[in-house]
Amino acid sequence: MKKPLNIIIIPGIISGLIPVVLGVILWTVSYITIPTADWAVTQSSPFAAWLNQQLPSHSFMSHFLGFIFSLLIGAVLVQYNERFSFIRTRTMLPLFFFIVLMGSNINAHEFSFGQVGCLFLLFALWQLFSIYQQRSPVRQTFNIGFFLAVGAFFTVEMLFFLPLFWLGMIRLNSFTLRSFLSSLLGFLSPFLIFTGIAYLQSDVSSYFDLLINQFHYEFNLFDHEFIFLLYIGTIAVGAFLSIVNLLNNAFNEKIRVSRMLGFISMCFVFSLLLYLMMSNKSAIVFTLSSIFASFLYAHYYSLHYNLFIRILFWVQMSISLIFYLSSLFFN
Repeated sequence: MKKPLNIIIIPGIISGLIPVVLGVILWTVSYITIPTADWAVTQSSPFAAWLNQQLPSHSFMSHFLGFIFSLLIGAVLVQYNERFSFIRTRTMLPLFFFIVLMGSNINAHEFSFGQVGCLFLLFALWQLFSIYQQRSPVRQTFNIGFFLAVGAFFTVEMLFFLPLFWLGMIRLNSFTLRSFLSSLLGFLSPFLIFTGIAYLQSDVSSYFDLLINQFHYEFNLFDHEFIFLLYIGTIAVGAFLSIVNLLNNAFNEKIRVSRMLGFISMCFVFSLLLYLMMSNKSAIVFTLSSIFASFLYAHYYSLHYNLFIRILFWVQMSISLIFYLSSLFFN
């Protein structure tokens, strides 16, 4: 197992180049192979109509920015491990797994405001993990609500994460009435400012109609092809095995790390359920699921080197490749 995973686990020039080169290949092949856009960039956020005018779907710049933002998000995941030590060693595994997941799903290759929303979610997550056992983290909890609200302007799915972050505050022993009210005030502040601007323009209803229209979801799990369900199932199985391993070995982790990873596990399950419900916004929610799955994979694969892990790794890589090729040539 030391090859190839150890090459990626140990940080260095090679471990940094592997996901970058892999991403360039996956994004370039999909851009060249697919002649037209068969995914709806116009459904990505309340401001997506403007984005689609400035950055037409399936343009070179759309793919290029999508790849750059995917690398940026992956790099932020690596910094999370540097700051909060989810994994017992410095590693590039979070970046590698995030690029693999995003790269194998061609519907996630184009740039959308959903990627910007994911960055704001990561900013909020950073604030959450910084308040472990603080008695009155008013500033950080305000920032949590604020970042989630700003992210909701780019992708409305951020609205669903505020209650989840309250559970995270409870799990990190930092939930008080003041922190709750602070996060709620931070969450409402951008919407109050937005409402004031819209009111001055005498166009409040049209703005909020545009926002409300984004809450149109369809549950069509059984309408997907078998290879898609196999791909999503493989991601879910790998993540759930990571969660089971985390539960079985919680006593070996620091309490802080164990609770943070537990919250990431909750976020993955929640985002996976959203993904199954939101077929019309699959690329956005898939990015969210990939973020949390990358955390879990990186923690799991960095601890074990047995035969089962080797098989699981190659099965995941093989199914990701098969799903990628089938999307290119058969859909």
